Amino acid sequence: MNNDDIDAVDSLISQAKEFGAAQLFALPDASIVDLATGYIPLLVNFTFEDKAAKGLRRLTDQAEPEPAVYFSALEMVRDHPTVVLTGETGSGKTTFAKHLAFSLAQGGFAPRAIPRNDLCAVHDEHWTLEGVVPLYLTVEPSKTFEELLASSNDVSFHADRGLLLILDGIEAAGDAGRQLLADALACQSRHPAVKLLALGEVSVVKGWALPAGYVRYDLLPLLKSQRRETAARLAGLDLGATGVALGNAAANPAQFLMAMHGGDAGDSAEAITDSWLAKISGDAQTSELFCGLAFDALTAEVDDPTIMPITRVRQLLAAVHLISKPADLAVEHFRKNPGLWAPVMTSLAARLSGTTAASALVEALIDGEGDAVLRGALLAADMVTAAGPLRDRIAEHLLAIVSDGALSAPEREMAGRRLSLWGDPRDLDALADVAGGEFTFGSDSHPNSAPPHPVTVDAFRIGVYPVTNGAYGAFVRDTNRLWRSPDGFSDDRRNAPATDLTWHDTRAFCDWLTHRWRAQGRISEDEFVRLPMEPEWERAARGGQRDMGADVLSYPWGHTWMDDAANSEEAGFNTTCTVGLFPKGRSPYGCYDMVGQVWEWCTTLWGDDMATPDFKYPYSNDGREALDAAPSIRRVLRGGCFSSGELKACCTYRGSLEPDGFWRGNGFRIVVSR
Repeated sequence: MNNDDIDAVDSLISQAKEFGAAQLFALPDASIVDLATGYIPLLVNFTFEDKAAKGLRRLTDQAEPEPAVYFSALEMVRDHPTVVLTGETGSGKTTFAKHLAFSLAQGGFAPRAIPRNDLCAVHDEHWTLEGVVPLYLTVEPSKTFEELLASSNDVSFHADRGLLLILDGIEAAGDAGRQLLADALACQSRHPAVKLLALGEVSVVKGWALPAGYVRYDLLPLLKSQRRETAARLAGLDLGATGVALGNAAANPAQFLMAMHGGDAGDSAEAITDSWLAKISGDAQTSELFCGLAFDALTAEVDDPTIMPITRVRQLLAAVHLISKPADLAVEHFRKNPGLWAPVMTSLAARLSGTTAASALVEALIDGEGDAVLRGALLAADMVTAAGPLRDRIAEHLLAIVSDGALSAPEREMAGRRLSLWGDPRDLDALADVAGGEFTFGSDSHPNSAPPHPVTVDAFRIGVYPVTNGAYGAFVRDTNRLWRSPDGFSDDRRNAPATDLTWHDTRAFCDWLTHRWRAQGRISEDEFVRLPMEPEWERAARGGQRDMGADVLSYPWGHTWMDDAANSEEAGFNTTCTVGLFPKGRSPYGCYDMVGQVWEWCTTLWGDDMATPDFKYPYSNDGREALDAAPSIRRVLRGGCFSSGELKACCTYRGSLEPDGFWRGNGFRIVVSR
């Protein structure tokens, strides 16, 4: 490394060290806390169980699900070369990024114990990488990745020197955001010693199809234990005794600080705002001035970053400002920048609840056509609860979002959850007709799936969707069967796949549904419901697609991976979602979610070795469809799940699990045959 490079690195370290002294927030006694002192470790939506289940591990019969234990944001940066962290405004993205840069400049992190859930799970957080230099960049509109680098004195990249490149505020790139990330990834690929961290507003970034190579996690709200510890450490406050800042709305870091400062319980963002505003302003006229300034700053009419610098605070105060303004003004700003203004609209609606102005706001949101109206309907769905013509109009838009694959996948999931609450009108028990005949089965893309060979199946019908929580829940209520799913009976998850099911659970459901559908006349007396045999599952998934060689995978939609076609690892949900959200990924026979979403049980036997099947291909009548095999014999799972990448979320990859095993990524779909 030459002298210029040494000077550049020293400059980066010096800049990062300055972050530690930055003012972070004010305590109730008006004293100021800096970033080095006030930082709260953040968690992400990835659990210890998720990591263990990447390989589909065994779970013993009757075992209860363990409470979720979450990884920290720091650990995700440590463990991945390229990671995107997203969160809502006020979630602590920039604070995390600057504290990370500051700590690296100080020489790294000492191990520290941090809470992983509110059930007393505490694990040490470790940073195991030595000598990493931070390069913190704030993304600016219209600037390319190369221009951002140039603005940092064009730091050279060296394979012998670790560098963490931090791109904060990637939502500012707008439509060029994906290209910005692609260019950053290309740079990282050329320089293996470089790690890449990008942070962005979830309402914007969730709609981007990230370039292959990134992993994305969402920052979680603050735990109550984190809030109690922070208040005691920094302000000597006992939140448990006072009840301050422990409400759900105070889980947002920015709102937590406001609630603690204003002495509010934190049950709603509006109550937090009012308490905080009353304390800092002192009178109504000053409060009105603050709210007007926040509105102007949010609309960029006042370009002064020192005015209410926290975006979440600006949004909450802008909502107060808009109470007395025409509904069209708020909707105009929302349609120009939905990600920035959605929290404003939500807060405004809460303040207008029960008034004629609230109805006017909803009407303005759903008036018109196109994606802007669909987004307006999605937002309006949170504002209207009572059944009636207005809610029916909103529901029609929500159904279009889900059925047509409109908007981004996370927005479709929001629409799906609302439809679940109101009553999803789709026939989620629908069956698809699958033609019998010979087709290509298997692939050389993985040894356990080889060789590709012809197999003949009889005609059958198969579920258009995986079996949902609503359907399986009816079975559980009728039979009192044990079900280990933590959210199986959640009202907003009735149209999501049923999970945490053993192979025996799924077969019991099939027997129950056979009798139920015969009684209803839905199937004939000589038909029955069962799990698919492995060739039937693959036939329904790939149709008549031919094998294209070991390097070409088969997906329900063709031989090329397609963004936004499956709830896979690339989608970033890291959990199940409403069924049917990915119509681009329908199989040739019209089946949804055949890959990604949940691993689906088949009747077919695998063997007792997780790595290598005893029942190899070619498929034959060799006892592999025996239903009375020993409990140690694993059954085949197909399709991958929400944490599977494109190599597993395909038509030919084979998974397996003991019949007494279960996991939140395992589900099933039914077959009807004679």
